[in-house]
Amino acid sequence: MLALALHPAGSDSGSLRGAPRTPSPPPTDRVRRVDPQALIAQTGAMPVKTGVYIKNLHGLSLAQRTFKAEGYYWLEWQQPLQDLLAEAKLPAADLVELSNLVDEYDAVLKPYGDVSRLPSGWYRYQVRFSGSFYIPYLSFKDSPFDQITLPIVLEVGPDQFAMQERAVVLVPDASPGALLGAYSVVDGFHLHSAELVPLLHAYGTSWGRDRGDLDFSTISAVVHLDTDGVASFITYVLPLLIVLAIVFAAPSLEGRLGDVRVAIPTTALLTLIFLQQAYKASLPALSYLTFLDWLYAYAYLVTMALFFLFLWGNNACANVPAEQVVSVVARINRIDLVFQVTAIVGLVLVGLLVWLL
Repeated sequence: MLALALHPAGSDSGSLRGAPRTPSPPPTDRVRRVDPQALIAQTGAMPVKTGVYIKNLHGLSLAQRTFKAEGYYWLEWQQPLQDLLAEAKLPAADLVELSNLVDEYDAVLKPYGDVSRLPSGWYRYQVRFSGSFYIPYLSFKDSPFDQITLPIVLEVGPDQFAMQERAVVLVPDASPGALLGAYSVVDGFHLHSAELVPLLHAYGTSWGRDRGDLDFSTISAVVHLDTDGVASFITYVLPLLIVLAIVFAAPSLEGRLGDVRVAIPTTALLTLIFLQQAYKASLPALSYLTFLDWLYAYAYLVTMALFFLFLWGNNACANVPAEQVVSVVARINRIDLVFQVTAIVGLVLVGLLVWLL
């Protein structure tokens, strides 16, 4: 795709087909967890105590990898940083940014007054926020038994406060208090935990300047959610198992009933396709198979194998003299029994292997 984008319009497309493709370099943008106190001790950075309170969580869309949230965040800093803000004429609103905020035109960032000075000598600034947020990291390998993390990421904004410049480090506010409000509930999920995670964001770029790569201190208010195991099983896994139960029971039909037997796997195959498509509609495009996808793949193979087995049995009965039909049917029934046992054992083994891996 990169080669197509860079290929000039009107040039010979035939030369492009034979041209070697240069692989794109791997991304150097990375985020890692850090100990902010150790970082401050190593670099002499200026600390900014950061707190977050999430009032509402709603509008989760796994297909679009977004969710909506309303709440508050506050910052507290000391006199040296206040002097730098005044010297650079930077408003407190520019000190941090919500880096995973999307649809900024529809977002609300409302300061609670101007910067105030606390009795301790620290400066404080509080903002009410509301908007849609992007979920950068999602794993659906265990789907439909998902564990989802919803982050609200605050990151130091001005370049002059990067770690390579006049370093500013965001420190989680250790004051006791809840991180989530009473309405921070997402339908279909159970709240597991919530925490403030200090991070360091290394962009791996100089931003087109001769200043080297810049790293920025970050804090992520992370909400951990788990799906309801029983609800997920009944909604997604049970319909698949019901179809497979019919497929596994189909060989119990008498081998002479060829037309009836052949109709069962074809109907089951169409049902499996529609069930999987309905399941995948709630997920984003994935480059790997989920736990349930592997079960569907196994169900497809078993159903197709059963279809060809029934075709063979139907033809075997039709192509022998009448006096040999009884022996042929007995042979078909024995093979059907072996197929049933093998398919059931295979389902258990595939489910265990995929879940453990």
